[in-house]
Amino acid sequence: MAASYTIPVLEKAFAVIGCISEHDDGLTLSDIVKKLEAPKSTVFKILHTLEKELILEKMKDRYFLGSMLIHYGLHTLSQRDLKTVSRPFLNALMNETGETAHLAVPVGMQTMILDVELTTHPIRFTSPVGSLFPLYCTSHGKLFLAYSEDYSFDEYISENTLCYRTKYTITDPETLRTELDVIKKQGFSMDEVEFIDDIRCCAAPVFDDKGSCIGAIGITSTTITFGKERIDEISKSVKKIAMKISAEMGHSGSRDRTV
Repeated sequence: MAASYTIPVLEKAFAVIGCISEHDDGLTLSDIVKKLEAPKSTVFKILHTLEKELILEKMKDRYFLGSMLIHYGLHTLSQRDLKTVSRPFLNALMNETGETAHLAVPVGMQTMILDVELTTHPIRFTSPVGSLFPLYCTSHGKLFLAYSEDYSFDEYISENTLCYRTKYTITDPETLRTELDVIKKQGFSMDEVEFIDDIRCCAAPVFDDKGSCIGAIGITSTTITFGKERIDEISKSVKKIAMKISAEMGHSGSRDRTV
């Protein structure tokens, strides 16, 4: 990549992280300044910022890799493993329902499409891999909101505005709270034309060995091929496939997440 497109201070920050990662016993400010041959004031500001964001941790006068950096790394690994494990199941779900199947993962207070298996049906709808969506009006998003261990429902509501996406979007917090309770009881979630007009979705949670919801698998379709009369049929297929993926991810089912 051309140098003109890089950000010098970010390059220095990554150099600091890389330098510390090579020393299990940590490094002092002076150590880093010496190794990188960088101005002390610049290194100090970078260290202070990275410590504030939990990318680094300071013990006495030494700096170590922080919890958030480890979290991001583990999260990336878990997503990679989840995608690999889910690939054949996505194909199976698409073949079983005849609809486009998707795999999504939580990213902060949003949901991201991690993988897609397109239907062969000429009338279809999908979102590109990497697309980010709000939680409150998507099938997979509502699952992550229902099962989140990182923040409470009230915290989510305090930081996000429930805007109308379609005339069916739930914008009342208490109505949404009630729906999340229903989702946990029935084990699947619906997007009843709440995010995009004429698009209906169904998703079920994928759990890991600790019983945490790490993803969601489901289908996305137009209301032409996914009418209300197919909700029971499709939700059963989606739940079945989600349970199989969960088992592959080490979930024993000993923690009942649907009550």
